[in-house]
Amino acid sequence: MSIRLEHVNKYFAATHVVRDVSLEVQVGELFVLLGASGSGKSTLLRLIAGLLPADTGHIYLNEDEVTHVSPQKRGIGFVFQNYSLFRHMTVAQNIDFGLSIRGQGKAERAQRVQELLELIDLPGYGERVPSQLSGGQQQRVALARALAYEPKVLLLDEPFGALDVKIRAQLRQSLREIQQRLGLTAILVTHDQEEAFDIADRIGVMNHGEVLEVGSPTELYQRPKHMYTATFLGTANVLPARRNGSLVHVGDLNLPAPPHTDHLANQAVNLLARPEELLLYSTREQAKETLIGSASVETISFAGHLLRVGVKLQDADARLLTVSMSPADARDLGLENGQQVWVGVREYHLLPG
Repeated sequence: MSIRLEHVNKYFAATHVVRDVSLEVQVGELFVLLGASGSGKSTLLRLIAGLLPADTGHIYLNEDEVTHVSPQKRGIGFVFQNYSLFRHMTVAQNIDFGLSIRGQGKAERAQRVQELLELIDLPGYGERVPSQLSGGQQQRVALARALAYEPKVLLLDEPFGALDVKIRAQLRQSLREIQQRLGLTAILVTHDQEEAFDIADRIGVMNHGEVLEVGSPTELYQRPKHMYTATFLGTANVLPARRNGSLVHVGDLNLPAPPHTDHLANQAVNLLARPEELLLYSTREQAKETLIGSASVETISFAGHLLRVGVKLQDADARLLTVSMSPADARDLGLENGQQVWVGVREYHLLPG
């Protein structure tokens, strides 16, 4: 593997900001650290880069321990959120800066700068200064500067956080293409789950300094192991239940237990159903899926190509569920606030209670 952490801890005074993190990132992988503000993800990235010292634990890059090695000797490229470009230098000089302090020849450096300008799709911009560039262009230059001396590992700390939605989407796809073309191992920090889903090979979900779980975007969204992951990654409909034998008991309902949940047998569980896995019917007889129960429509909101419908189950707890559906399906139902409907579910997942 390219990056390995073993029981890494970091304290700021009495605050434990990184808690016993052990993690492996494979060669050529784009790994995303995802978590809310204050979860410790940026601190962990700085520990890997050597910008902060670890209090305990071990950090390895390409099997070499670098726990006490200076940042300059770790062979890492780092991209910050705020670009950190030298305002008095041209684009070419910014990209060339790291090469010049490493003593490379002028002609070799000039060739490398032009290669990188082509790579980030900014040929001909070398003589401009940062103030003449858009935010997205400045971040491309920051990426090129980090790649200038061909690092084996690229670390990115919320690199698109200051950009608008459209530019962020374009830049993260550019980053993904460049990372794959160069075969770079990369760790990107973000709080944006859409960004993580869009480009990550694997995601590590952080909360209160801990990496709670690691998996592919699909695994973490559909089959999370922790309630925090389930509720942080998208909208989660959660119902308390109990798994006994081959059944899951949800109130008065008995649903088939999903496969691979034997480890949860005979105990309290939570049933997780994503909004797109729920369906609404006008009558019980129309239902083609497993029914959860009857409900009343509480809210209908427009969310682009989908509607988000809030329904209140007619059970003892009057639980609220969120259903995603197309406007066409809503029209077919004649959907309106206060309407009585039946709620069916296609897929669901069990979490420990």
